[in-house]
Amino acid sequence: MSAEALHAGPLRIGVAGAGAIGCTLAVLLARAGMAVHVLARGETLRRMQDEGVTLHRQGQRWQAEVMASGNAAELGVQDVLFLCVKSQDVASMLAAARAMVGPQTTVVPLVNGVPFWFFQGLPGRWHGRAVRCVDPEGSLLQQVDARQVLGAVTFITAERLGPAEAVSDNPLLIVLGEIDHRPDSTRLERIAAALREAGVETRCVPAVRDTLWTKILANLTSNPLSVISGATLDAIYGDSRLLPIVRQMLQEGLALAAAYGARIAFDPMSFVAEGAALGAVRTSMLQDHLAGRPLELAAIGDAVLELAHLQGVEMPVTERVIGLAHFREALPGHPSRAGAAG
Repeated sequence: MSAEALHAGPLRIGVAGAGAIGCTLAVLLARAGMAVHVLARGETLRRMQDEGVTLHRQGQRWQAEVMASGNAAELGVQDVLFLCVKSQDVASMLAAARAMVGPQTTVVPLVNGVPFWFFQGLPGRWHGRAVRCVDPEGSLLQQVDARQVLGAVTFITAERLGPAEAVSDNPLLIVLGEIDHRPDSTRLERIAAALREAGVETRCVPAVRDTLWTKILANLTSNPLSVISGATLDAIYGDSRLLPIVRQMLQEGLALAAAYGARIAFDPMSFVAEGAALGAVRTSMLQDHLAGRPLELAAIGDAVLELAHLQGVEMPVTERVIGLAHFREALPGHPSRAGAAG
């Protein structure tokens, strides 16, 4: 049967990865009465099995029961599998979740930066090429059929408070689109309807890469700079010492997006104002940096420079900022470097 097909009954929804975004999504979907199956491990799994998943949102505390397991086979094949992990963990998570993916399962990666499917689905000079910074061996393209992948761009700010617990106070938006840019899709509409029922604003677009570039630029101008400066979004997009760097990176990013034929639906001043309006929010990369976890610099930074190299687009300011973020991550005193050889 075609990967487009979804059975007519209620959707079986899988969430692979129980970090900030995974927990947020799991609670919202479960509270809407949907069958949610979460692949988790360790203390997060134990907490989910004993107490459910908790989301703090705009002064309220929401708790929901989900089916959680560390064994994908126990959860079974899903109609939709949301991959809610850092980009560098997608390959290992897909392998762990293999039993949740059948021939009709739609896989929706909710990842930051340039996704592994960027060159899939559309004809062109680099059709079928792997994005080497995020998929060096092309293994992700081998693990999942590109026809089963649904493009998604996530505009959700959330922070993990502890095992199976997250907070998310800003508006929730997910933009969905087929990666081959076909305008009509039954699965697209069904998945969008489920997300809307859960309270997530969901838009279906015919050219998902246009929206993807907006998110790539948002990640690019905020995440690496937050690691270097320690600043939250209001300062990154509002402080007079950081804003000139943001504007230069944004101009370089817009030139690259144009080289790939993207139609950007915002003006730079509005982009900056909206970023500042999000408030004192720590980027996901800053959260990881402070916790001593590996950073998503490959997808958010290096992959952008890879795309720029392919097009011959110069990005000198961006390159320096990403280099400085790599330097911060590599410092011997950083928790993620504990035990590393000197």
